[in-house]
Amino acid sequence: MGITKKELYRLIDALPEGEVEAAGRFLEFLIAQDPTVYTLISAPFDDEPISEEEDLEAKNAWNEHLKGKSISSDDAAKEIFGE
Repeated sequence: MGITKKELYRLIDALPEGEVEAAGRFLEFLIAQDPTVYTLISAPFDDEPISEEEDLEAKNAWNEHLKGKSISSDDAAKEIFGE
C-alpha cells in the first residue's frame, strides 16, 4: 500500500511552517479527485532538454504576452481546431 495515514500525519507534523499552505492545497486537490488536477500533480517531471529554438519561441511568446499581444484560450482553440 505504501505510506499509511499515521506516517502521513508524522510527515505533516514535520513540515516547516512555510510549507503548510502548499501541502494543504496539494491534499485538497487529491481529495477533490479531479482527474485533470490529479494527472497534473502526479505527472513525472519532464527532464527532456529544451532546444535553443524552443527556448527562443517561449521567450518570444512571453514577450508578446507582456505587450498584450496574446490571445485567449478560446480564440486559440478556434484557431487550432477551426471551431
